[in-house]
Amino acid sequence: MSAQLRTALSLLQAGIFLALLNMPMAQAQDVQQCEKINCRCDGLWSTWGQACSEQENQLREQCVQNEGKISNYCRWQGQGAYPSVLGTLKPAKNFSAEQLEQARTAFQSKLWSMQQDFTSSQELYGQGDSKSAAALAKRVDRQADSAISQGLVLLAIHRQLEDEEARTAALAELRGALSDQENRFLAWSAAMGEQNNMKLSRRFSRYSGNQAEFQALLFDALGDFDSASRAWQRAANRAEQLMEASKKPRIWKFYRAQAASRYAKAATSERSLNGSGQGLAQQADDLWALSLPTPATPE
Repeated sequence: MSAQLRTALSLLQAGIFLALLNMPMAQAQDVQQCEKINCRCDGLWSTWGQACSEQENQLREQCVQNEGKISNYCRWQGQGAYPSVLGTLKPAKNFSAEQLEQARTAFQSKLWSMQQDFTSSQELYGQGDSKSAAALAKRVDRQADSAISQGLVLLAIHRQLEDEEARTAALAELRGALSDQENRFLAWSAAMGEQNNMKLSRRFSRYSGNQAEFQALLFDALGDFDSASRAWQRAANRAEQLMEASKKPRIWKFYRAQAASRYAKAATSERSLNGSGQGLAQQADDLWALSLPTPATPE
């Protein structure tokens, strides 16, 4: 055996040894990801908190068994849970009155612009110019995420206002704007469905559900739990409809988790172990237990 070959074999053996030596460390690092799982169960009421803790332990056990791969979401959860398919309200920074007014103006301007574009889009559809109409509808779609983000910023600012009367008035204004936009997205979804543009129809339905979820977060933060539960139910219903319309397994599973999580939030907002609260909890459990329908084909 030549010296070069012996050297190559030695290096190869050393490389294999180092790789084997590093495997447990890599696995340990992967498993550390499981420690990030936190469903924020402490703030949940009674039985829901217990169900949340049991679920969190199960998620961690599954993660360890999967060598650090998180394979599911928190169904029962408090604010800021991980992993989650729901939105969360981040603590507001200290904003000045001028910044508040700028945020309000930007939000209202975005909503107005979207309304104008969609109205024009529908007029173009009516005139038979489907290409231009579709382009405008897609522009509304691109604007939607920005409008939703601005709405959340505005919500965060409103919540930190010190003057109670001003805060109440500002939140009422935002509540109305979010409700109007939820209904508007839902109407746009129906309009796109009538035009057989199912992709945009589903997107606008998703945006409508997101607006309902933001209202639910707002109501929960204000202690208006009845309104929060109703908003969570509307949001869950939209996600469930999107789940039923989904053909890609990954997307179907996402909407199943989102619908179940929203129904669970509706149940916890009810703060009741009887009546509708228990029924909503059962809806969440039933959805979570659903198996992917077959055959599942790409969209």
